[in-house]
Amino acid sequence: MSYPFRKKTKYADLHLHTDRSDGILSPEQVVVQANRNGLSAIAITDHDTLDGIKPALSAGKRYNVEVIPGLELSAESEGDEIHILGYLIDWQKEQLLERLYEFREARQRRALKIIDKLKQLGLNIQNSDVFDQTDSNYVGRPHLAVAIVKNGYADTISDAFQRFIGNNAPAYIPKEAFSPSEAIKMILDAEGIPVLAHPSVLKRDVLGELVSYGLMGIEAFHSYHTSTLSDYYCDLARQHNLLVTGGSDYHGFENSRRTIGDVKIPYEYVESLKIAAFELKIKRSNEQINSEFLI
Repeated sequence: MSYPFRKKTKYADLHLHTDRSDGILSPEQVVVQANRNGLSAIAITDHDTLDGIKPALSAGKRYNVEVIPGLELSAESEGDEIHILGYLIDWQKEQLLERLYEFREARQRRALKIIDKLKQLGLNIQNSDVFDQTDSNYVGRPHLAVAIVKNGYADTISDAFQRFIGNNAPAYIPKEAFSPSEAIKMILDAEGIPVLAHPSVLKRDVLGELVSYGLMGIEAFHSYHTSTLSDYYCDLARQHNLLVTGGSDYHGFENSRRTIGDVKIPYEYVESLKIAAFELKIKRSNEQINSEFLI
């Protein structure tokens, strides 16, 4: 008896961080782990930087894992932090790189201010304790937390956040952030697909506002989401004609039990992103032609 050929389902994890921002694994290590965990595709979505894309793409070719260029931009609105994911972006676009460089400089200034606050609290943390942890120019609170733990002022990274540098903690300093409209526009201008990250953490309903700015998707599947929440966000996506994405939001620190591929979605979602990106590129190209014709 012969059996019909059954195509193997492919899966993707579209929310992963590397040591180019606030993850612990290098881009290549993330790709290797994704391959081991049976993923066909991943998206590198480091915070406010694209430094991990090139090495991840190179590793993806060697380990047969499709790497989707992405990033995660930090935005702020009325005191609420809103994260916008960008997928299939032109990661070499000069205008985008320049803007991200300015933002990275602001992160470094923030880190120095937090170190000063820690010293005022009696913690002998040196600049080198923080900045020597990374070969990239990205410095975030996880690097500060590691320095606090290594110097014996906290037992774990989560403890360091809770006691010293977490939101509303004694050494906390708010970070500079894009406005939601600016973050979405930056992604669209780089020919990418803007997607609202982990919507369950938001304190108020901003989806309609973000859609008006050009938001094209929502991360319905995430480590924070129960199956009921995921269903709810999928329904919202249908109501607003939005794409659906999902991922583990893997960083790798000990206070998180997430693993690469812990949240994964069928590859069909990736194909939908690609179709939308192609259509967006055609639309923007036609708009450019029409604009030049009118001039």
